[in-house]
Amino acid sequence: MIAVVRDRRGGAVPWRLVRGTDAGGDVLAEVATVTRRSTTGVIEEDREGWRRAVERLRDGAGTLTVVATGDGHFRWRLTDTHMALIAASPAVYRDPGSCRRAFATARRAARAVVGDADRGAGS
Repeated sequence: MIAVVRDRRGGAVPWRLVRGTDAGGDVLAEVATVTRRSTTGVIEEDREGWRRAVERLRDGAGTLTVVATGDGHFRWRLTDTHMALIAASPAVYRDPGSCRRAFATARRAARAVVGDADRGAGS
């Protein structure tokens, strides 16, 4: 099972892309909430923002960076043209190669959640 679930800890990145396992679950990515300005000028959370962010993760639509965490590990981040976070790895990896492979795994999981771009989510 692969699903997007709300992070109940109240963290800065409120959604998680999770793959269920026999032992519980693996968090594959933390997904940022998209905000929008309403017609009255108030910035509010877009209820379907997680879906657009997961679609962008699926498509690799953004800039992927692999960053060192300072303790000898690495994590990936996908950002838009304004450097706003779309999604990031919640875990750290021992080398840049395994970090990039984890990004590819998260993209495949995103495809399982929102469908293929060519066929649409209902196909």
